Amino acid sequence: MARRLLLRQKGRLFVTIGGVGATVCLLLFLFGVYEGVKDGVTRYVHTTDADLWVCQKNANNLLKSSSYLPAGVVDEIASVDGVAVAAPLSRLFIRATAGGRTTSTLFLFGFDPSRKLGAPRTLTAGTTELRPHEIVLDRTFAAEYRLALGATVDLQGVPFRVAGLSDGTNTLLSQFAFVRGDNAETLLGIPGIVSYCLVKVARGADAGAVARRIRDRLPNVAVFPRGEFEQNNLDQMDGVLPVFAAIGVFGALLGGLIVALMLYGSVLERREDYAMLKAIGASDLYLAGLVIRQALLASILGFVCGALLAGMATPLLKRLVPQLTLLYTWQAALAILAGAVMVGALAAVIPLRVLRRVYPAEVFRA
Repeated sequence: MARRLLLRQKGRLFVTIGGVGATVCLLLFLFGVYEGVKDGVTRYVHTTDADLWVCQKNANNLLKSSSYLPAGVVDEIASVDGVAVAAPLSRLFIRATAGGRTTSTLFLFGFDPSRKLGAPRTLTAGTTELRPHEIVLDRTFAAEYRLALGATVDLQGVPFRVAGLSDGTNTLLSQFAFVRGDNAETLLGIPGIVSYCLVKVARGADAGAVARRIRDRLPNVAVFPRGEFEQNNLDQMDGVLPVFAAIGVFGALLGGLIVALMLYGSVLERREDYAMLKAIGASDLYLAGLVIRQALLASILGFVCGALLAGMATPLLKRLVPQLTLLYTWQAALAILAGAVMVGALAAVIPLRVLRRVYPAEVFRA
């Protein structure tokens, strides 16, 4: 019965499904962007072999804190009991020139090629066996500026050959790039300075105990386990999440309003049908169930339409906006589906108020 009532006004139903689908597509897009940025700010730290990250005291992340350490600190940390490998990592904010165009700002990391801690481990092409004046670029950055393996990009007037492309190193507003530590030191222009020290603990050693020994030896540094340092980077997204949440709430309200208007118009136009059902003994509870089922059907069909639209639009979006990283998860899809069902149920409230004022005698109205 609910399906038949919906299909009597096919035009209105298709418009409703389209409106809900567009809202669902928007929500999927927002979740996809958020998960993509989340992946971009955490995957590099998550995939390194470093068990501990050591930085300047009061610094705690890669994105929004400055850290400067004397290069000699690395050798001192390497001598701490339980440390297997200690490697320097430099970080610079730098703009490049590619094909005569000045690029957006890069997070440039300089790692020690002999120890490899800090080298990107999510390559899609090329190598991290960097020779002097070679660079690994984020693949979305390379796509935006049409840079392939073997191309040249200038950093402060110094040409670097693209030797590799990495994935999961895109924070949306900026991307990561990687060079040799000695090249990074030259670009920084201050010898004997590094940003972080990456520590791999010895087999069988307790990372927490090693961290305490480093703090005892060097009280002016901060030491973070990899998981905590990864979370610190993720916390820097706190300013982005409320914006996405606000847009998502407005989108959900819009979808609910579309369903409510569709059902409201349907009840008004089909008053005689509902009056007939009441006249033959249908209870108010049964009629309310009809309206709610119509709302849920429209919402679920809208979700399916939105999911298909998002799937078809994603390749085009990635082509038009190369720096955009979309990562869809089944948890996000389930959350949006649950939200669509809930909004659909709430959208039935207004039509139900109209339905209660429909009287069986209206079936005899001329």
